[in-house]
Amino acid sequence: MSVATQRMPKGHHIPGSTIKTYYQNKIEAAELEITKKTQNLRRLEAQRNALNTRAVRLLREELQLLQEPGSYVGEVVKVMSKKKVLVKVSPEGKFVVDLSPDIPASSLTPNLRVSLRADSYTLQSILPSKVDPLVSLMMVEKVPDSTYEMVGGLDKQIKEIKEVIELPVKHPELFEALGIAQPKGVLLYGPPGTGKTLLARAVAHHTDCRFIRVSGSELVQKYIGEGSRMVRELFVMAREHAPSIIFMDEIDSIGSSRGDGKGDSEVQRTMMELLNQLDGFEPTKNIKVIMATNRIDILDAALLRPGRIDRKIEFPPPNPEARITILKIHSRKMSLQRGINFRSLAEKMGNCSGAEVRGICTEAGMYALRERRQYVGQEDFEMAVAKVLKKNAEGNMSVNKLFS
Repeated sequence: MSVATQRMPKGHHIPGSTIKTYYQNKIEAAELEITKKTQNLRRLEAQRNALNTRAVRLLREELQLLQEPGSYVGEVVKVMSKKKVLVKVSPEGKFVVDLSPDIPASSLTPNLRVSLRADSYTLQSILPSKVDPLVSLMMVEKVPDSTYEMVGGLDKQIKEIKEVIELPVKHPELFEALGIAQPKGVLLYGPPGTGKTLLARAVAHHTDCRFIRVSGSELVQKYIGEGSRMVRELFVMAREHAPSIIFMDEIDSIGSSRGDGKGDSEVQRTMMELLNQLDGFEPTKNIKVIMATNRIDILDAALLRPGRIDRKIEFPPPNPEARITILKIHSRKMSLQRGINFRSLAEKMGNCSGAEVRGICTEAGMYALRERRQYVGQEDFEMAVAKVLKKNAEGNMSVNKLFS
């Protein structure tokens, strides 16, 4: 007697067709489950084979790389022909090497880093440029948000720097039509706080160029050759991110005159490399150099000659009209009391620079904040002027006297 028959109560009988149907359903369900598991197994086996194939391929590629001979790092000096290149390998020297068939000769330029096979010295690949991390930090990732409208009292200077920097970048065809060379650089000189850096940032904004800012003191290194190497890498980075503007502030720290023979030899080497780079790069490469200093009297004559620095723009202390414009620019977002007499304030400022005028606006706001007022009045500005002028009288005015 079957199990199903045993489980039924006594006196009840199950027809044979019902038992047959029951077991047929069970068999079909089991067969369906077997089919699903078989398909799943095949899928897993296919994935395993694919992973094994990929892993084996990667291992073979890695093994092939490990079995290849090492490479030398060289620097392209000159392309001799479609198959021959002159490279410099330190410290061995210069060699004429063969060019790999998959590298076109047109893609090679002087000073490009390349790798050479150790066994045959064949040029096999192009390497990325080596840039010092300190040099990379000099590049401003975001385009400066300064505009010409934020620069007050410098209409003449804005016009001159537009002609030298902005016009060649935006309309180089005008220079080609006239048959004249594009200017390479410009020198901004004047007392501190007269808007040199602000105008350089505004030019970078309106030309949509990559802005690279470096202070001359950052290029003064204690180890021999470090400063000149940083200058080289600075111009390499500028070429890679062209169009770009290199703004070199405090250029007098490395560009002082060499006539007295008492200067630091490392500083002089750095300046010689800077002169080299100014002579070497083409002005049509959309690389412009803006230098700024407040001591033009100590700069070397070789740095100032035409062809390196094509225009020198003076930034004098602002006159009363310029100070009025600067006051309006820096106070337009302030909550002012009606009837502020900017002309009277400008006449009381003496020889205040643009940065000091901006400081006066900030100090006036602080006086209003101290009185817990929500507006700035005439008296606040007058007290701020008196405070800033007192600081000037007590401070060192030697730099301003140079330009008076």
